[in-house]
This record gives sequence, structure tokens and C-alpha cells, in this order.
Amino acid sequence: MASRAHRAIWQPDELVSIVERMGSMRIVRVGFAIIVMGFGALAPRMLAEPLSTLSWVTGSYLLLLLVPEVARNLRRKNLLPVLAATLLLDGLYLGWVMYATGGAQSPLRFLVYIHVVAVTLLASYRTGLKIAAWHSLLFFVVFYAESASIIAVRETILSALPGRGGDFYLVSMLYVAGLWAVALGTAMFSAVIERELRNQKIDLEAHADMVAEIDRKESARAIPDVLLAKVCHVFGFRRGAVLTAPGDDIELAAYRGPDQGAQIPAGLDPVMERAWDHRTTVLVRGIDPSTDPRLAALFPDGHNLIIVPLFLDRGTRLGLLVLEHPGNRGYVKRWVVRMIEQFASHAALALHNAWLMDELAAKLEENKGLRADLMANNLALQVKVEERTQELRESLEELRQVDHQRRRLLSRLLNAEEDERRRIAGDIHDGPVQEMLALGMQLHHMGLTTPDRPMQDSLEAIRSGVDGAVEGLRDLVFDLRPVILDHAGLEPALRQYAGTLDGGLSAAVESRLKRDVPSEAAIILYRIAQEALANVRKHAKASRVTILLDEREGGFLVQVQDNGIGFSPPTGLHSVPGHLGLSSMRERAEMAGGWCTVRSLPRGGTAVEAWVPATVGAAPVAQLSGRHQSMLVQNGGNGSQLADAKAS
Repeated sequence: MASRAHRAIWQPDELVSIVERMGSMRIVRVGFAIIVMGFGALAPRMLAEPLSTLSWVTGSYLLLLLVPEVARNLRRKNLLPVLAATLLLDGLYLGWVMYATGGAQSPLRFLVYIHVVAVTLLASYRTGLKIAAWHSLLFFVVFYAESASIIAVRETILSALPGRGGDFYLVSMLYVAGLWAVALGTAMFSAVIERELRNQKIDLEAHADMVAEIDRKESARAIPDVLLAKVCHVFGFRRGAVLTAPGDDIELAAYRGPDQGAQIPAGLDPVMERAWDHRTTVLVRGIDPSTDPRLAALFPDGHNLIIVPLFLDRGTRLGLLVLEHPGNRGYVKRWVVRMIEQFASHAALALHNAWLMDELAAKLEENKGLRADLMANNLALQVKVEERTQELRESLEELRQVDHQRRRLLSRLLNAEEDERRRIAGDIHDGPVQEMLALGMQLHHMGLTTPDRPMQDSLEAIRSGVDGAVEGLRDLVFDLRPVILDHAGLEPALRQYAGTLDGGLSAAVESRLKRDVPSEAAIILYRIAQEALANVRKHAKASRVTILLDEREGGFLVQVQDNGIGFSPPTGLHSVPGHLGLSSMRERAEMAGGWCTVRSLPRGGTAVEAWVPATVGAAPVAQLSGRHQSMLVQNGGNGSQLADAKAS
């Protein structure tokens, strides 16, 4: 086509390098040498020269085989003279071989024809014609040299020599005509092949240029324009269009021609649908506006249309490439169709990738927007959380202050209670107990001094009652404030109190303490154990109770466990109306910064545990509250229940 002609300036080594051509000629020369030496060995009587001379000339000729290796590193402008010189030397060698084997009637004259054919095909048809002229010139030079007796005559037909007969023109014309017939025929064939190869190379270069240009494009909209421009420029199409289907409907993406390109309605013409469904190129001679209105709108009076589908290997349909072939010829070369399909295939892949990149870019922008919204929402949420956290801190601080005040109040009340118990115990011990002891001693003295027996018995009965009252007052004093607790400590005080239990209840005290319990913690644990033992005595119907003293978590623990009937405790550690024992245990433990729990099941016994820190009031309120709740959940989950025992 015209567009190719003005683009291409062909070079001889455009398709195959000069070094490669010289390498191929080396194979031809080896063949020549083998044929010549074989002929000399098989038919020595037909040689006009000795076999040794033939061998020496052929060996010298084979030195040309080294030329490609020597010339491999030469530049192009230096290679061409070397190539021309080797071809001239080929002519000289073959001319001498013909001269040495019979001249124009030599059986080896066909080697000249082979040489012309080889040079024409391997170099170019122009070079082949030049070599044919060189062989013709050598032929006449040898003939005239023989006729002039410059060289020995080797011709078998002497009348063929110029000036010696009438056969010169016939022999020379037959030889030269045959040589040029072979040269021209080969040159024509080579010219056609060269032109086709050159055109195909131009097409491939254009395809590579289109690929590079498409790769440089960043937008999917530019790819159809590049495809259409390249195809029309390379193959000389006057009109063309690219239809793409990024969505469900097909649309005009690029148009080339004298008109602007009409907008087409949605849908496909039958011929377009056939190309798309079969995924193959469709050639159409003419357009029928009634059956193909969309193509008729794009190409008025169009003919010789080439419709190429744009699709991927997996069958994804992307669009159509429609081209109008120039001229009135009703055919197009298969190579052109294949190249157009290659153009379309790469453009389809690039278009699909561009659409994916556009979709990815849109998703990235959407993600950026969502991320910005998320960051804004997170910031707003963070502000709200900080505000709520600050409110919770303030509420917690208020609760701590209230709890601290409640503790101080409970501490004062309990301290006041202990002080009052101590005062009452002291008053009872120093007052009524001493007076009752004095009264008992007086009654005893009166009984000793009274002679009346009945009176003595009455006084003794009164004294026994007074002694019982004294014992009762002493027990009351012990309950109010055991003196042994201040002097001996918690363990002896609990052992002494356990010894006062009656009703067939066996009590055992086990101590794992490794240090003395501070007085404040000892008083609190003693009162809790005292209240628990009172509940066991009154309600548990137990035969055995165990009191355990231990050190845990930097504090002290007292556990009172019986084998009684147990009960189903109420929710929470609170006393029932009219009974303050359970609440008292809880309040005493919490006042000291500790906790108190009760585990019980019907017919499963009851266990009361109380823990206080070594330094009374040292444990944080939030920590104790959380620990108390966690113990409720844990024991509730395994079948036990945490609550108060029945209050006394």
C-alpha cells in the first residue's frame, strides 16, 4: 500500500545481517569445493589441468571460508566491500573451473547458475543481477583469450571460439541467455519475497510502535484512538471505527474518516453480533442499511468492511474494530488480516487492563473517602469516649469519696462499738462482777458462821446462784471484749471462744499464720468469725466446725466451715429483716478494705470466708468490689451460691 511505500527505506541487511549472509555463502562454497574435487577424482580424464593444480586452486579458494570470522567485528561500511570481493572471487574460481573442465561445454557449468541463484536469494536480487553480469563478462574474457591464444584452448568445440567458426554467437547466446534467464527468474522471485518480507517487517515494527505508544497512555479513552490511527496509517484504510463495551451497551470510542462519525443506538447489527459471538474476523462486501443500520450510519456507502472482535483469551468481549478496505478489490491478504487481529488483540488486552486500572483507581478514591469518613467518625467517637471517660472518672471519684466517707463512718461506728463494748465490759467487770463476788464471799462466810442447818443450805443455794450469775457476767464480758485477744492474739482468742460452744458441736482451729495479725485486723476477723460461729450454733445443726486462719495476697483470711444442713442463700450479702449479722460481717470486712463471702447449698454445709489486708483500709475500693463480683459469678457458675447465712 501507499502508506508502506513512503515509510520504508529498505537496507540489504534489514532482514538478515551481512555476517549471516556470509555464513550461508560459506556453506555454498564448501559445496562447490566438494563437487569440484569429487568430479576431478571421479573423471580425471575430463580435466584439462592436473588434479594437483585443481586441488591447489580449490584449497586456496576455501580460504574464503575464513572471511566471515575475520569480518565479524567490522562495521557495516567495511563489510560491504568485503562481501563484494568474496563474490567476485567466487566468479573467478567458477570461471577457472569451467575453463579447466571443458569451457562452455563443461559439465560443471551448472555451478555458475547455482551461484547466481544463491547470491540472489541470500544477498539481494540486485546483487544477483550484478553477479550474473560478472559471470557473463568472465565467459567472454575466457573465450576471447583462448581465441587470441593468450591462454591455452580448452574448448571442445573450436568453432565456438570467436573468429574460428560460426558457432560463437550460438554458443555464447545460449550460455548467456540461460544464465540471465536463471538470474532474472530468481531476481523476480527474490524481489517478491523481499517486498513481502519488508512489508511484514514494517507491519511488525508498526505493531511494536503501537504497543509502546499504548503502554505510555494512562487513560483508557486514548487506546482506541491509538489503535485506529496506527491501523489506518500502516494498512492505508480510509475509514475506521472502534466500538467498545465498558458496560452493558456498546458505544463509539474512536472514529477516523471524512465524516465526524454518527452516534449509534444501543445494540448490535447482525454482522457485528456474528463477529462478536464467533470471536472471529468477518469480511463484508457491502452494507444493507435495513439489516445493519448501525454500520450504515458509521460508514455511508461503505464496502469491503473488515470487522475484528476485541476480546480476551478467556472470552471476555470488549468491543469491535471496523475498517473499510480501500479500492474496489474484493479481497484482502491473509497476512494483513492476521496483523490487524494482532493489533486488535494487544489493544484489547491494554484496554481491559486500563479499564481495570480505572476501576481500581475509582475504588481507591472511594476507599480514601471512606477512610476519611472513618477517621472523622473515629475522631468524633474518640472525643465522645474521652468525654464519657472523663464523666466516668468524675463519677468514680465521687463514688470513691462517698465510699471513703461511708468507710470512715462505719469505722467510727465500729470503733465506737468496740470502745463501748470495752467500756461496758470494764464496767461490768469492775462493778457488778466484783459486787457479786463480794456478795458470794459474804454468803459463804454467813453460812460458815450460822449454826442453823436449814439456813446454811439456803445461803449455799443463794451463793451458788450468785456464782452462776458471776459466770454469766464473765461470759458477757468475754463476748463484749475478750482480754486474751489483746494479750495473746487472734488464734488463742478463737480457740478460747470455740471452747465455749455447746450443744455437741465439735470445733477445731487450724492456723497457717507465719506472723502475728495486727490488732485492728485481728479484731475485725474475730468479730466476723464470732458472728459466723453464732450462726452455726443457732441454725446449722452441725456436728463439726472448722476455723482456718491463713495468709493470702498480702492479707489475712479466716474461714469458718461447718457440716450442717446448709441453705439456699438469698442474692447478695444482706441480712434478712430483723437480723443484722450478715450485713455486719460484710460491713466490717469492707470497712477494713477486704471482703466477705458465703458459700452454701442445701444439705451441703456452709463456708464463710473473710479477708482483710494487713494494713486495714489499704485495698482500693474498685479492686475489692470487682473481686467480690467475680467471686459471685465464679461460684454461681459451678453450682454454689454466694450470699448471707441466716442472721441470728
